[in-house]
Amino acid sequence: MKPDACSIGLFHGDEVLLIQRAYAPFMGFWTFPGGRMEPGETPIDCVQRELFEETRLIVADPIEVLVETVGEAEKTYRLAVFAARCPISAPITSPEITDWEWVHVDEVQAYRTTAGLARIIKTCARTLGLTGIEP
Repeated sequence: MKPDACSIGLFHGDEVLLIQRAYAPFMGFWTFPGGRMEPGETPIDCVQRELFEETRLIVADPIEVLVETVGEAEKTYRLAVFAARCPISAPITSPEITDWEWVHVDEVQAYRTTAGLARIIKTCARTLGLTGIEP
């Protein structure tokens, strides 16, 4: 079944890019770049478009890590999560985000994140073969 939305865990060394959402849903929460799929889009197209729209960054060959159902009650949707390495930690500006930070993967719990993000970050890090990440 095709996902409704896609997001991407972007890693620079042992840090992951978190963005603080400027709009609902989850306004003010820290999360991965991502968003809803557009008609006719593939998940790869969606995640690359959303990453560029929100960060102006481009990555080659993001890896699909998982697809899961998220949300509550009648407001659930299928989310495809991708992971990629980013060779630069460039400044990011976009009206879709309030703030951004490169956060060490073991310090994510200090942030107000979307549900399950710490677990997803560790899954993405393991998929990319990052070492030294607490289980």
